[in-house]
Amino acid sequence: MKLFEKLMYPILVLFLCLAINISHTNPQYFESAMVAEDGFFQWMIFYTLLFASLMCFYRASILKPFRGATFSTCLSLAGIVFLAFAMDEISWGQRLFHFSSPAYFLNHNTKMQFNFHHLVIGGFHFNNIIFTLSIKIIATMYFLVLPFFYPKLEKIKGFVNKIAIPLPRYTQTGAYIILAGLTRLIPSELRFVIFEFGFYWILVLMMYNPLNDEIFSRKSLIR
Repeated sequence: MKLFEKLMYPILVLFLCLAINISHTNPQYFESAMVAEDGFFQWMIFYTLLFASLMCFYRASILKPFRGATFSTCLSLAGIVFLAFAMDEISWGQRLFHFSSPAYFLNHNTKMQFNFHHLVIGGFHFNNIIFTLSIKIIATMYFLVLPFFYPKLEKIKGFVNKIAIPLPRYTQTGAYIILAGLTRLIPSELRFVIFEFGFYWILVLMMYNPLNDEIFSRKSLIR
């Protein structure tokens, strides 16, 4: 385990314990300040996603000469996705720059804001179907399925490495399982905000020190 991970795991546990405690002792403050729009954890999610995006762009730039265009392009696309998720968390800067929502978002967004995770189209909530559900699917694939088949099937290993997918170590899988269990201790329905915050940070740690770290490190390259 690298130093950055050793520092971040205790901080994550501290944040989780703080959220659990406040959700029980002061539920009104928990929902109105900690996990609300523009609340503490929403901004923490934004910074986490932004950090993940910058990490992808940095690796794409330094590894392109060694890993090729496909590897670099996939990392760049991942960086764009993380950046888009980050910007959507803060409604693309709407409350910072005070611009009005387009008419479509005024009619279909539950918060009347310029973001996609609060859209409702045909009765389907994007936040539940696209964001929360996709996170659960990605989490299951990343933390449980791919690491199992990666060392066993060369085709999967080659494909994963070719498109720059970082895989979790056992410590990161364990952290995800603990996170899922601890967030269930939060009585509020807004517990998903805490789960997303913890999940994204574990994802960052996985990207920083993945199981297949040799494909993301220049130290393993013969030059």
